[in-house]
Order: sequence, then structure tokens, then C-alpha cells
Amino acid sequence: MIMAKLDLYLLRYGEIGTKSPRVRSHFEDILMQNIERIFLSKSEEVITEKRGRGRIFAYTKKENSYLFSRVFGLVSYSLAEEVSSDLKDIGEKGKIFADQISGTFAVRARRVGEHDYNSQDVEREIGSVILKEDPDLTVDLEDPEHEFHVEIRHSNAYVFTKICKGPGGLPLNSQGKVAAYVESKNDFVATWLMMKRGTRPYVYHPGSKWIKKLARWDPNLKEREVKNFEEFLSLGFPKEVKALVLGETLEDHSKIEMKNVVLRPLIGLDEKRIQTILDRIEKLEKDQIAPTSRNDLISCSV
Repeated sequence: MIMAKLDLYLLRYGEIGTKSPRVRSHFEDILMQNIERIFLSKSEEVITEKRGRGRIFAYTKKENSYLFSRVFGLVSYSLAEEVSSDLKDIGEKGKIFADQISGTFAVRARRVGEHDYNSQDVEREIGSVILKEDPDLTVDLEDPEHEFHVEIRHSNAYVFTKICKGPGGLPLNSQGKVAAYVESKNDFVATWLMMKRGTRPYVYHPGSKWIKKLARWDPNLKEREVKNFEEFLSLGFPKEVKALVLGETLEDHSKIEMKNVVLRPLIGLDEKRIQTILDRIEKLEKDQIAPTSRNDLISCSV
């Protein structure tokens, strides 16, 4: 009953799928908990469920979908419609698609399960339906202006037209805790990269402006203000902390005598590469801004 009022989203993960079945299931559970935590921080409803390897399905309102782009572990997500795996039913969605576009298009199909057709059959059949509906359209398989995606899973099919990007990586808190000192842009990027690898940071900072940006990625961010870097190094860290995270590059590398492991994710990167990563983070953050009009509800990176 609740799901009928919400929109369906197909969520994709990448690296999680390379794990053993037991570990993959554990990571999926963490990922779904993180999704629910992000939505809860905005007092918004979301319902998640597993449906086969490599996919998680979620139900929420369209205006809340931007929140998926801040969930580590998600590679991408799509607003989808569910129909039967009968090609006639899929074709009806293709007709609607044809009425909404102009120019060039392509049909992309994937299939899991036993059917009396293959993926190429689906692409040809639905492509023909679309062209019959609007003969002025043109097929372009290399660089189409529009794409009609079909993902068939056993007796059901899911159709969608946009693929929105997520940060990828591993679910936050799937790889333990670290302590991070965040004062500069480089410190922020280094900490973000470690969060993408699944660690959850205890953040120490001298009143840094970058803390607000980190909190967008972890609504339960644990942070503590310190006077300076020297005070940070002098502290006793929680026993669950596995390592320290610093934003040092090769140029400003310093020798630090610590019992803890010191991680420097930027050690081999130059300023240009660091700025590229920051630009990508900020692009994802822009995708995280709640839409202001109905036309923006499914706009995203394709």
C-alpha cells in the first residue's frame, strides 16, 4: 500500500558484486542501512529491498531521489517502471517513449532468466515499435540523443530512460573507523576518498569550513574541534580507530611518529588530479540539490 504511493528506483552497485556471497550480502545490508540513514536525516521516506545480484530496489518520491547520489557504494540509479517481461507490455512503454522524444535514439536491453527471446531480440522488437509509433525518429547505436533501457529479470521488466551517477566505492562503515584531520581542501579530498573506500571517520578540525561538506556524505558525522594539527596528534584516539588520514601529498609529506597507521590517499597525486577529484565531488553535490520544479525530477548525469 505504501509502495503504491512511491516511485520505483533501480539502484546499482559495482565493487560489492565482486565479493563472496556471504560478504556481498553483508555489504548490501550496510548499503541499505546507509540509504535509509541518509533519507532519515532529511525526514524523507524510503523503502529498500534486494532483488537479485547486483541490484537493490528502492521506493521513494521523485523529489527525494537526489539523495541517492550521496550514498557511497552506489554506482548509479534510475527512475524505473515495472511491467511484465512480455514484449507487448514493454512495447507499450516504448510507444510512450516515442511520443516524448525527437531526433535519435537507441534501445539497450539486459536480461536475467529464461525467456523465449534474447537481448538482441528485445532491442530489435522494441526499436521497431518505437519507429512505427514515430517514423521521424532515427536509430543511432553509437551516440544517440535518447536511450530506452530495458532490464528484464525473470517474469518482470524494468524500463528507464536516464542513468544518474553515484559516488561508487564501498558502503560507508563497511571497512572500519579512521581518524582524520581536516583543515584544507586536500584534507577534505583525502577524507572523502577514504569514506569512499568504506571507512567511517572521526573528524578533527580547527573550525574548518570543510566539515559541513563532509556532513553531506555522512549525516551522523562524528567531529571534534581542536586548536591545530599538533593537538590532533597528541590526542588519544578511540580504540576502534585503525588508522589516521592526512591530506599530505609527496611535496608536503612529513615524518610522523605514531603507533597508528598513517594513510595518505593523495601521496601520488598532483594538484591538477586533486582538483579533478574535488570537481567530481562538487558535481555529485550539485546533483544532490533538491529539484525546484517538476521538470527537474529526473534530471541527472547521464
